Amino acid sequence: MQVDHVIPETLADNPEELAKTIQSLGLPENFDIQSFENWLPSCVRCNNRKRDRCFNPSPRIQLELQIAAEKAPHARELTEKVVSNRTLSKSWNAIKRAADAGGLGEDLQNEIREFVKFHEEERDAEITNEPILLSPLIEVISEANGIRLIKGPYGVGGGPVGPGVHGSFRCPGCGSTAWNGARCVVCGELSDD
Repeated sequence: MQVDHVIPETLADNPEELAKTIQSLGLPENFDIQSFENWLPSCVRCNNRKRDRCFNPSPRIQLELQIAAEKAPHARELTEKVVSNRTLSKSWNAIKRAADAGGLGEDLQNEIREFVKFHEEERDAEITNEPILLSPLIEVISEANGIRLIKGPYGVGGGPVGPGVHGSFRCPGCGSTAWNGARCVVCGELSDD
């Protein structure tokens, strides 16, 4: 996923056009395009397709901006927690050390539990026992031994995950590693290479 600016950030270089756009969308004059109120998650393919286009005012765009505004306080709170909370980085380091050492000692397990606790506390209660959805259409079915299996709009597929995944495993359309034969199950890209 990428951060999509509903109102393109390129308008920051054109204050007159930015002011017109903000006014046409019924937003306050001091609307900050570099804020959670203007940011939404987007897959690589959709974000690249949109680029720096400005949407025409419509109920759908108003709804997207309203959703972003509603979620902004919680997103800010989470960001501050993650930035200020060193537990997250300690946990990732613990996982790396465990991988290098070939096992998880009691101390490392405790550090990882802190990481899991953070995510359990921040997850919405109604989806606590649900699978983790990367987007409304993409579901992580399983992940083990460096392989992630994903159910997407184009079927079920999988591929390697982690920092050392070679670029040849990634979809040229959306960047995922979820392939089902020659089709990306996330964006539908076909490739027989």
